[in-house]
Amino acid sequence: MQSAGDAASQDRGQALSALEEALREALAVTARDQVVKVIAAALPVEVQADQSARLHGGRVRKVSVSMPEELTEAVRARTGAGGFSRYVTDAVDREIKHDLLGDLLDELQARYGPVPPQVRAETRREWPGHEEE
Repeated sequence: MQSAGDAASQDRGQALSALEEALREALAVTARDQVVKVIAAALPVEVQADQSARLHGGRVRKVSVSMPEELTEAVRARTGAGGFSRYVTDAVDREIKHDLLGDLLDELQARYGPVPPQVRAETRREWPGHEEE
């Protein structure tokens, strides 16, 4: 017979697996920055502050990056001469956060297994902008 603690742990594992799959599906069909915005908005302020402090320690280092010319021109057109570094820094920051989220999802799936289809359907309905098919 399963104890109440084991059942609660199993329920939490299933919920986390459902969340993981919902996030994977959202990442597959939604722009990364939109997914990150929704997740960041759901995080407590202290988590956001900690993440920001880790990724932006205040010190900067000049680096050289090779980019396709048309991409460079597109960034300059959006930012002007003075905003290029900030724009690229913000893009890299978003990509790192996305990678970290992917790592977390992989860890959750390894630990708790796949999300049950009924939970995936429920979380999909809760996603902003979801329309019934």
